[in-house]
Amino acid sequence: MKNHWWWWLVAAALVLMVGVGLRHDASLYSVPVAQVTAVHNHKAQKEVDSYNNTDYQTEQTVTGRLLNTGRRGQTVRFSNTYTRSGALDSPLKVGNQVFLTHSGHSYQFRDNKRDVVLGVLLAITLLLICLLAAKHAVVIIVSIAANTALFFGAIHLDLHLGGNYGGAIFTSLVVIFTIVTVLFVIGWRPVGLVIGAATLLSTIGAVALGYGIMTATNYGGIHLQQVRYVTQSPALLFYVEIIVGSLGAVLDETSDISVAIFQLNGGARQRFKAGMDIGRAVMGPLIAVLFMIFIADTFGESILWLRNGNSIAQTVDWVMGLGFAQSLISAFGIVLAVPITSGLAALFARNRRGVAVDE
Repeated sequence: MKNHWWWWLVAAALVLMVGVGLRHDASLYSVPVAQVTAVHNHKAQKEVDSYNNTDYQTEQTVTGRLLNTGRRGQTVRFSNTYTRSGALDSPLKVGNQVFLTHSGHSYQFRDNKRDVVLGVLLAITLLLICLLAAKHAVVIIVSIAANTALFFGAIHLDLHLGGNYGGAIFTSLVVIFTIVTVLFVIGWRPVGLVIGAATLLSTIGAVALGYGIMTATNYGGIHLQQVRYVTQSPALLFYVEIIVGSLGAVLDETSDISVAIFQLNGGARQRFKAGMDIGRAVMGPLIAVLFMIFIADTFGESILWLRNGNSIAQTVDWVMGLGFAQSLISAFGIVLAVPITSGLAALFARNRRGVAVDE
């Protein structure tokens, strides 16, 4: 790679081409797209809610040039309202491209056109995978695409069935996720079987252990009735989020342990001990990462609770408590994965000597 620096220049040129192409793709959209040419900001208006939260709202008069439809090139005017906090809106600036809604002879602001940013980020991600993963790039990209399609397919199926079979759908999805990822990345070989089996057993064991503890304590201190869980069965969504959220970390851990054990020489006892040593070294950082992910998911809501006069104890109990519980149950899976993976890998690799698994 160091001797082929020009590949990086080609990658940069491709990213630039993607950005330029998406910047000029308005003709592909059926809804009106306009580019902002002038913005006039009116005086900001102060707003105070019942909790004494203060914000400032500003109305903008925007002039833009249509980039598509039969009125391409024409000048249009519309308004946009944004707040200083930027919680649900944002100010428009000259050069922004936006989607509009056409009603009669007037246009209304609909949303920002963000395909340039998303497309460039996607292009950078794919190119980095190609440059760094070399011959494995295609397999990795296909695996990601397949899992993404499966995830959206599961959501669509759950919505189509009215959420009545969410548990079965997403539990099956986790099994399929694991199988697809292992087959694409590792292939149909003994180490892949160990990784898949250890991942599923560890995840199931963690959820079963967490469910048992929650049931025994009658969910004491865990408030599943939070707003984001009221649309369907709260407990179901709680556990589904744990399973899907921790699956990647558990799969990563089982992969590291299994691949290392299959490349070692020695008997089952030595391999098992080596796997346990590797697991102890990686499970701490994985637990810390999962903890930060689950807590970060509640951080924004926690700030709102504190700003609206709730105490720290109440905020932690009602908002961050779910994040703590989810990270702890996920940690069960990471810890269980160490002996389970070490045992399975040592058992399946006992008659193999230094087998390479990355070819």
